Amino acid sequence: MSALPHINAGSENTRGILVLGLGNLLLTDEGVGVHAAQRLQQMQLPANVEVVDGGTGGFELIEHCRGKSKIIIIDCLSADAAPGSVIRLSLDEIDPQRPPPFSAHQGGIRELLAFIPSLTPIPEVTIYGVVPVVVDQLSMELSPTVEAQLPKIVSTVIDESRSKTAEPSA
Repeated sequence: MSALPHINAGSENTRGILVLGLGNLLLTDEGVGVHAAQRLQQMQLPANVEVVDGGTGGFELIEHCRGKSKIIIIDCLSADAAPGSVIRLSLDEIDPQRPPPFSAHQGGIRELLAFIPSLTPIPEVTIYGVVPVVVDQLSMELSPTVEAQLPKIVSTVIDESRSKTAEPSA
């Protein structure tokens, strides 16, 4: 994959919202973020929302983060919760000294999350993590449990992106 697909990007460095779907499509539920991004890319979203299929990318995704007021990340999440659970986290809830509880596909996501607070202005970051059922089998299909949560994830991200303005309040 030579270029990361995205839509609704607008002009470079415009303030807005970035929805970043992460994951490895070849590892069943590990690809949930990419599946969500692909669904969102097929929908009519506000002009200030950019959706990026970040795949297994890491720090190199920082270019998509520059100039955004909000970043919404969707990814697989290892948590003590039922498979298929959708967990909302803020960047403040992620310990930068420990590997993130998601993104088994790429260590570079830790560097991306660590660098985001150095952007000017600092974007608000929300992470939607989905607890997987299966991540150790080669399949481009989500497990039925995670697949059933995909409409909820997409709807939640759409609602959140529509409720936020492109510019922070004064």
